[in-house]
Amino acid sequence: MESHAEHRDHFGGLDYPGSSWVFKRDVARGNFLRIPAWGMGDVLVSLLGAATFGVVVSLILMLVHIDPANGWGLIVAFAAPWVFLAGWPIASARIKGNKPSVDFGLVRTPQHLRLGLVAGVISLLLGSSAAAISAALFGPISSTAGNVGARQSGLVFLAFVVFALVGAPIVEELAFRGMLYGALCKSQIAPFMSVVISAGIFSLYHLEPGRIFVLFVIGVVLGEVRRRSGSTYASIIAHAVNNAPGIIGLVLTHYSLMGR
Repeated sequence: MESHAEHRDHFGGLDYPGSSWVFKRDVARGNFLRIPAWGMGDVLVSLLGAATFGVVVSLILMLVHIDPANGWGLIVAFAAPWVFLAGWPIASARIKGNKPSVDFGLVRTPQHLRLGLVAGVISLLLGSSAAAISAALFGPISSTAGNVGARQSGLVFLAFVVFALVGAPIVEELAFRGMLYGALCKSQIAPFMSVVISAGIFSLYHLEPGRIFVLFVIGVVLGEVRRRSGSTYASIIAHAVNNAPGIIGLVLTHYSLMGR
């Protein structure tokens, strides 16, 4: 087994490329931590597994005559990819690394909460500008998920709102700014290029051609939060702030229509 000193110096210092602030803090305190063994192979399992599992679950729902685009079938189909998208990074950090809080910087601090709130507002401003540019060049854009969610009612609608406002930011940040960004940096890709690449994959993964540019811009902001702070917790907060106005608008529209 490596000595603590050998372990610390594996990448020439107290940390490895893309390491979280928690990792740096704990090693600086003298805690023995191992360089995580998860990497790009795990990223591929996470992303491809999520896409495949999502399709399989949707097909199963249709085979038993449940619509995966409406009602509780939508909620199941919406959450199914998360088994791999978030589940694999969490499992990988536990088995091949230290634990998710250390490998991905998920410890809550007031500083990172404030950073996430500010970055979320910035992502809204830049995302809105990107949306205006896209609309001027290619015509009106809309969110597929938002359109589907707007058709729901009752508890299904409330579940959709919670999933979009809370679940999606946590899951997507674990996958893209947690594992993907960290794996790219560990592969000796420069941190800013890792931000750009992770933002590109993030935008493509949503399968919404009309929103690719908008999602890319938002992804760059979220990636910069991760790069500068070493905190995926901060990027989760920023992501939730970015999602909030759209979700609030969806809720207000939904209940105003119900009141007519």
